[in-house]
Amino acid sequence: MKKNILFLLLVFLSFQSFSQLQTEKIVPPAKGKSAIYFLRTSGLGALMNIRYFDNEEYLGRFNGVNYLRYECEPGEKVFWIKAENIDVLEANLEADKVYLVETNAVMGAFSAGAKFKLVDFNKKNQVKRINKLLEKKEPKTFTQETLQEQLQKMKDVVNKGLKKVRKKIERKKTTKLAPNMNYTI
Repeated sequence: MKKNILFLLLVFLSFQSFSQLQTEKIVPPAKGKSAIYFLRTSGLGALMNIRYFDNEEYLGRFNGVNYLRYECEPGEKVFWIKAENIDVLEANLEADKVYLVETNAVMGAFSAGAKFKLVDFNKKNQVKRINKLLEKKEPKTFTQETLQEQLQKMKDVVNKGLKKVRKKIERKKTTKLAPNMNYTI
């Protein structure tokens, strides 16, 4: 009887480990700030660069499976990504909280694009993909100098992109990240 209970306990604990994120890789923000992780967990469209923005601020770009950690002021935010398309995430971030969002490539009829996907911490497959990414990689980092140089080169891209962002917001064609959709460390 003891062996059966021990076996069931071990099976239960092994299932639990798959449905929980590895907290050692998720760093809390500085006091009074918010942190958001943009996670690219799929190899689909691996060569496609996705560029990340907080409204007019350029956050960086990368291709393939990787992630970006961004620390910012809490409150209402408009994040957007640019690949062959533009996708928009409207967020209301709380202070001292961490948020996770997937930003994977999607295949269209004529071209590939990128899409925001909210993280559901109850979906074991999604959590497993995120854990695999966090286990293998460190977050992409960029110097302020590099970001400013790239932003200067992309002024037209940003201006056109912001027009599309405003249209998507007006048409309610955005993904919404609510304050309570944070990750509890």
